[in-house]
Amino acid sequence: MLNVEILGGVGEYGRNCFYVETEGRAILLDCGVMNNHEKTSPDLTEAHVAKLDAVFISHSHIDHVGALPLLEQWGYNGQLFMSKMTAQQLKQTYENITIFQPESMGNWLTISDNLSFQWGFSGHVIGSVWYKIRFLEEVIFFSGDYVVDSYLLKATLPTEDDRGYDLAFIDSGHIEKRIKNVEVLQQITKFINAKQNCPIIFPSSFSGKTADIATYLFQHTARELMVDNELLAFFEDYVEAPENLMSSTFNTVLTALKSNHLQDKTEGDNAIYFVPERDESTISKLLSEFPTAIVIFTGYCKNGSNLKHVVQNRAKQFFYKTHPDYHDIIELSQKINAQKIIYFHSQLTTKETTLLKIIGNEDDIYDEPC
Repeated sequence: MLNVEILGGVGEYGRNCFYVETEGRAILLDCGVMNNHEKTSPDLTEAHVAKLDAVFISHSHIDHVGALPLLEQWGYNGQLFMSKMTAQQLKQTYENITIFQPESMGNWLTISDNLSFQWGFSGHVIGSVWYKIRFLEEVIFFSGDYVVDSYLLKATLPTEDDRGYDLAFIDSGHIEKRIKNVEVLQQITKFINAKQNCPIIFPSSFSGKTADIATYLFQHTARELMVDNELLAFFEDYVEAPENLMSSTFNTVLTALKSNHLQDKTEGDNAIYFVPERDESTISKLLSEFPTAIVIFTGYCKNGSNLKHVVQNRAKQFFYKTHPDYHDIIELSQKINAQKIIYFHSQLTTKETTLLKIIGNEDDIYDEPC
């Protein structure tokens, strides 16, 4: 029987870290910190680490990998499994990283007589994956951060077999939303096209959402796109991983974005700017230089962010989904159909939350999209 310890990520938005033990052996699913000023660590201990047979990493965001130095500090020298792109994106390298190649997707990869896994793309960010894990006699599904309808990135699921799941961890990051991303992209484009004399500023992050929106606008507006150098480096990952993409046309888009990026181009009076969201000085500068500029937010505003004060009344919000919404979660849960499901990445779910509770509390959790 599996013993599960939630070391972070359930009942909160961040520090995802899930410890699963059976018969004295253990695995860890992600190892993140809270994305706050303190970078709060998960409740991981040296005793947990001593039992680990393997660690599975879903993607490179800090709330999934930020506590990896703790493993190194406590002497973990077992394998850290992750995609090639995730390994490239880490700010720190680790000697015990084991990369699986794109051609292995959907195949069983054997670690030991007691442990094997499959993986597939999860659509959240370039290189992000889910895992199906055979651990002794148990079968586990870990969605990682999952996006059903990214404009650019593939999201797959394991093929069905006769052996069901004993346990599943399913992302519930946007459980309070009902969103179709293609409709949001259309709404953003319609708004921008109606504001031809207004520069548009997107505070952006290292995420699939940034690439989705930039690519869609490149294809559906005549406006000049200017992308910060820091974000362009992320876009280049897309060219290196065509197997992760819905379409092979991204090379053309990247070439155009490179020619128009923010550092080497004279600023345009109705351009679309993609600027790192933490770069408040550049956003303030653009707002000062262009009195008609509008800032478009596409997600939650972080607590303590000064951006809203900087922007004041020159903002518009469209919520673009980077996690499963209410209907996605129901569909994922029904497809995986595990004996036990743990919903993570939301303050609205706990370890005891079940699919029936989610459906039963629909009116309580539903929040009209921004």
